Amino acid sequence: MIRRPARSLTGDERASLSAGLDAALRAAGAFPRIVPVASPLARMAQLWRGHLPVLTLGDAIYWPEAPADASIRAADMALLQHELQHVLDYATGRLTWVGYAVDPRNWTYRLPPGQYDWRRLGAEQRAVLTEHLWLAEARGDTGAAEALRRCIPWAATGRSSSA
Repeated sequence: MIRRPARSLTGDERASLSAGLDAALRAAGAFPRIVPVASPLARMAQLWRGHLPVLTLGDAIYWPEAPADASIRAADMALLQHELQHVLDYATGRLTWVGYAVDPRNWTYRLPPGQYDWRRLGAEQRAVLTEHLWLAEARGDTGAAEALRRCIPWAATGRSSSA
């Protein structure tokens, strides 16, 4: 098996992000890198989840079988956007691995009904909304995208560069 080294985001990946996310990452001093292997914590999570998850710790996105460029497939790009929200949360101090582990609110992906209060959402819920924003933009669903932009603080800048 040939091991690929960790890599930075490609230019196409950065260009495909929802507007505001790349700027928010840069403003927070985040330098995301994709590590194409599973982290030891992901291996432990596999026991409880039943599958090997992509796991982000700080700037590192541990993504087994990561594509060379996530911008080629919509599903990969949506997942990258999800994980970059975690990178942003780590960079701003909103999330730590200990904080993630001890606060069950961070473990749920299910969104509460009705309007979303970004400040009250757990880490996975924020990342799910970030992923949903990218998907809404990619399919041209302006109504859903606008509603999500009103909720996500960094997304208020408008349309993604790939839309």
